Amino acid sequence: MTVILNINGPINAGKSTVSKLLEQQLENALFIEVDNLMSDAEEKKLGITMHKGWRERLKRLDKIIEQRKTENFSYIIFAYPMDEENYRRWCKFADLNTVFLNITLAPKLEVCLQNRGTRSLTEWEQSRIKAMYEANFHAPLHSDLIIDNSRQTPQQTVAEIKAFLSERTRDENS
Repeated sequence: MTVILNINGPINAGKSTVSKLLEQQLENALFIEVDNLMSDAEEKKLGITMHKGWRERLKRLDKIIEQRKTENFSYIIFAYPMDEENYRRWCKFADLNTVFLNITLAPKLEVCLQNRGTRSLTEWEQSRIKAMYEANFHAPLHSDLIIDNSRQTPQQTVAEIKAFLSERTRDENS
């Protein structure tokens, strides 16, 4: 069985950091960094808007997941803020041998607005984070697990996710 796992949450919630750690700690896992599926330079060269660039990255993600599903990975992990449209899109990957799960990282807004790690937020990012909280990206309707990681290290968040996955995959295999 393959688990396709989206790590959801607003900008600066820790999605990529946690996803990279999961890739290292889960057996037979692959992390796809959605942000790297199209560079800003390529976006500019193609003359497309930021929103069209996001859509193109998601098309590329879908293609990669479809290709990689057949390669016997136990986990295919990506990190992307999930809305209703994307939830429906990614549920389509589920079949008899594949489960789609969405785990949401939901630090408190004031924590998410802080510079964390090596990242310095721009004014645009801070504005986008506030808009994402207003749109409930930190508490979506379709999340299998929501973690307030405000006071957790990335390792603690990963441990919580691994415990959840262990229980969930045990239930799926029963």
